[in-house]
Amino acid sequence: MTFDVTLGGRSVRVDVGPCRDGGYLVSIAGGAPRRIDAGRLGDAEWWVEEDGSRRAVAVHLAGEVLTAQVDGHGLAGTVVDPRARSLAAIGGGHEGAVFSPMPGSIVRVLVAKGQTVTKGQILVVVEAMKMENEFRSPIDGTVAEIPSVAGSTVDANALLARVEP
Repeated sequence: MTFDVTLGGRSVRVDVGPCRDGGYLVSIAGGAPRRIDAGRLGDAEWWVEEDGSRRAVAVHLAGEVLTAQVDGHGLAGTVVDPRARSLAAIGGGHEGAVFSPMPGSIVRVLVAKGQTVTKGQILVVVEAMKMENEFRSPIDGTVAEIPSVAGSTVDANALLARVEP
């Protein structure tokens, strides 16, 4: 996946993908991919390891606004998924729609049609390339459509859920 990240006034494109043997390949500003291992320590805390050096990183993402703390240093910035921003720009009709950006298998469906959800609540989990991806509600509202079924496969750009305000 590709993200446009701005930290400390510097904007860069960050590409993140899975490694065959676990971990992630991360390329910053078109540079050579670097292997990064990471795991969750808590709700907003992760461990990140590169070249044998491990550190704890606290991260909070609210929409596109990022706050993080690394080695006691606070960072603030934005993380933009250009694909999601483009979908939003082409017609507010997709405001509550959640699409899978890649093909994969639906692991869990955590909501039902008619259920009230809050922005950021996990709706569906899709496994792609041995990574579980959590898809969250983009808005507060009610689940209007949930074509996702655990155990089924989805194509890239498939509708996973639609939430109405």
